[in-house]
Amino acid sequence: MPFKGSPIYASERVPRRLRSAWNLGSDGISKNLKRAKMARRLNPFRRLKMQHEELVLRTDDGVSLNAWFVSPAAPRADGLMVLMHHHYLGQKASMIPWIHLFWRLGLPSLSFDARGHAASDPSPDGRGSFGKRAADVRAGWDELQRRGARRILGYGQSQGAATLVMGVGGRRSLAGLVLDSGPAPEMGTAAWGLAGNMLGIGRRDRLARGLLAARIIPGTEPVRYVPTLWRALYRTRHTPLLWLHGDQDEVIRPAWSRLWYDRLKTEAWTELSVAGADHVRTLQTDEAAVGAAVQALLARL
Repeated sequence: MPFKGSPIYASERVPRRLRSAWNLGSDGISKNLKRAKMARRLNPFRRLKMQHEELVLRTDDGVSLNAWFVSPAAPRADGLMVLMHHHYLGQKASMIPWIHLFWRLGLPSLSFDARGHAASDPSPDGRGSFGKRAADVRAGWDELQRRGARRILGYGQSQGAATLVMGVGGRRSLAGLVLDSGPAPEMGTAAWGLAGNMLGIGRRDRLARGLLAARIIPGTEPVRYVPTLWRALYRTRHTPLLWLHGDQDEVIRPAWSRLWYDRLKTEAWTELSVAGADHVRTLQTDEAAVGAAVQALLARL
């Protein structure tokens, strides 16, 4: 888990209501630690017959990341490639619908399991905050440039979008960004959303969610998160950006994410609200509308 906290359970001496809420959080931590580290047995070829290369990226702080490079048989001639970052508790296999979309559009893509997820190394102690995880993004960026990328389109989901922006904001070769279902504007809402996701959407125990959020926040560098994220977003104000959000998202609510979007947007930024879409399910909910929005973005690059 990229945050401080462990599945320690409260003793019987703790009042019952508090003990129950705390232990629900511990159950959530235990379940999601297992989920984050379990690589899914899917790959682009097995799912959609896309040829791909498996590789290992090495970050500048010494973390090995398991990655896929997927390229269509006839990629675009302009040297545009896509760098992708999944949501927290996701992995590169959960990006296959997006990998397929970019593949159909003639774009090579690089996706990876972030530190502490699936087949990649665990997050080193003190290196699990979203700002520190930007080292993963830098490693992916360097790999795409090594493969001949002249311009790079970034795609990020949820808090993976925050990490992506922190890693690429302001770079000269950044062609554009697609930010899906986030990111949260500060760590309070991010921790609340992550806690709800870990406990299961629909759980109404606000005490359990609040306690778990409080256990998440200390390891996320919450004070540093805000200026780091907003500075990176500010540096992309004149970069073509597509912000996607489902109107049924209860993990990172559209109104939360809209805080940075409305305050920083320029004519280079566009948005799409996807009716009926839950968290990180925009493409799967309305493939036609999302695909058209991505193609419109590409036309502006």
